[in-house]
Amino acid sequence: MVVEIIGRKVEADTNDVFVERDGDVYAFKKSIGALKTATSINPSDYALIQEGDKSTRAISIKQAYNGQNQANTIISVLNDGLIVLTAEIFMPHYKNANDALKGKSVLYDASGNLIEGDKLRKYVSTLNSNCWVWLNGKFVKGSGFKGLDLEIVTDLDKNGKPVFSKRALEDCLDKNCYAELGSLNSQGFPTQRASVQKFEPGETFYFWVPGKNNAVRFSADSDRASLYCVGNPQVSESRLGAFTCAEGAQKK
Repeated sequence: MVVEIIGRKVEADTNDVFVERDGDVYAFKKSIGALKTATSINPSDYALIQEGDKSTRAISIKQAYNGQNQANTIISVLNDGLIVLTAEIFMPHYKNANDALKGKSVLYDASGNLIEGDKLRKYVSTLNSNCWVWLNGKFVKGSGFKGLDLEIVTDLDKNGKPVFSKRALEDCLDKNCYAELGSLNSQGFPTQRASVQKFEPGETFYFWVPGKNNAVRFSADSDRASLYCVGNPQVSESRLGAFTCAEGAQKK
């Protein structure tokens, strides 16, 4: 008996990159269109934030604006025409960046060029082990989970003071523990405890349950990455800053 071992040739453009996701293989171009941003940036220093099959904003791959409390960080960033991301936007991006490193997704810079090789490894390593940044979010008395609302800075008024929006905090984990990164609610907070209580980059992270008048931070060191929802918004340290975000220019 002879067993045949026959491969099937896959025709692909040399500019394609393949990723495997949920048992299926997808082809993506190594270069796509550039994102025209409302504020001038160095496109190679920003990664596109994928939201489904599109992107309307890009996040810096380097931490900046260190040394200020949460409010002053957000104000400084807004004054420069950029924004500080909410957990709703940042946490899915964090997962996508890790997935790209594992060959399950792709990540592009704001010029539309694929982020790969050493640049991708260095960026994901920063997210997993070497950052301490404010996110845009504070928990105040309200009507949601644990009697809290999520307060977000949306803009600055004519006097340079923050303009806020509030919405009820959605149900999320109510215990400090490792959480499943794939269980985020629409506000970017986890709903499922990790089955194995340890840090697995791109799969689990440590979650600190929200508390009244506390701010949202994301931190990562050699031990773990954490979404920290019990922080004092008045804290200012030299290593605490932000990943800035540039939004796409509005079509005229």
